[in-house]
Amino acid sequence: MAKRNYEVLEHPADLKIRAYGHDLKEVFSNMLRGMFETCRPELVDQKPVIRNIQIKAGDLESLLMDFLSRALYLSDINNEIYQSVDFEAMTGRELRGKIKGWKFKKLQTEIKAVTWYDIKIEKKDNLWMATVLFDI
Repeated sequence: MAKRNYEVLEHPADLKIRAYGHDLKEVFSNMLRGMFETCRPELVDQKPVIRNIQIKAGDLESLLMDFLSRALYLSDINNEIYQSVDFEAMTGRELRGKIKGWKFKKLQTEIKAVTWYDIKIEKKDNLWMATVLFDI
């Protein structure tokens, strides 16, 4: 299993995740992986599924919010979890790529929504960090 580049933060009623990366692509990818790994899915099989994703937003926080919300929507309608993303293009206001994942039978923890509460993206000492609160 790959080294975890995210951590689950304690929060009384919700799930809060902080993801790290050397660039924005890496931090977005790590947040996606963290979001779905914390659901503890029971997979149907190991046959990968790939979905196209394209997001435009007004700022970086909105881009992350919309990216995660779109992945959550796709997960809900397709019974899939996503563990990685291959970005074809990414700026501070737009991304395009493919998310890769697997079909699942059930989730131990279900994420209902990505929230705006306390969302933050920042760069400290050459390391990007993003913090997102999820409604579970």
